[in-house]
Amino acid sequence: MQELTDKPLFAALQYARSQDEQAGRAILERFQTRQPAFAQTLFSVFPSTMVDLDQAMAHLFMDLCFDVIAVYEHAFGKVPDQRIVGNRWFEERAERLDQEMKLTGKPNTTANSNDQDRQTDLVNFLHAAIDQQPCPSIDAVRLAKTMIFTTVQLFDALYDAAESSHPLDH
Repeated sequence: MQELTDKPLFAALQYARSQDEQAGRAILERFQTRQPAFAQTLFSVFPSTMVDLDQAMAHLFMDLCFDVIAVYEHAFGKVPDQRIVGNRWFEERAERLDQEMKLTGKPNTTANSNDQDRQTDLVNFLHAAIDQQPCPSIDAVRLAKTMIFTTVQLFDALYDAAESSHPLDH
């Protein structure tokens, strides 16, 4: 998967931010239909771990997740269907992130042989949005940044899995 930089990233972010309520709802409904387990993780499990630290940060996280969904759809096509790609991609990436967390206490944010493109510019943009949110809890900020980084990594894994299962579709 190619890294989004400069113009393609700006165009995808502009697309995400320009969606009206109806178009935004359609994007979310498509995501929830095509990836119900992933959607549950992003919009229920992840925010529930943050809401006790800072409710506004949990809401910002969910808004940024929408941006990620829309950016990926704009740049790489509609979210792949779970019935086609299965869940192995999710399990493998979650296991790798879990191993990184156990070894270092945080996800590896540098590229390595397993993850050549980690959407660094997108993650940096999202981290800047988190930094702009007034928040008295350093732990909530740290958690939001870790979870948004993880979210982007999971989207990369999802689209990579779809590409490897249907290379001619792209």
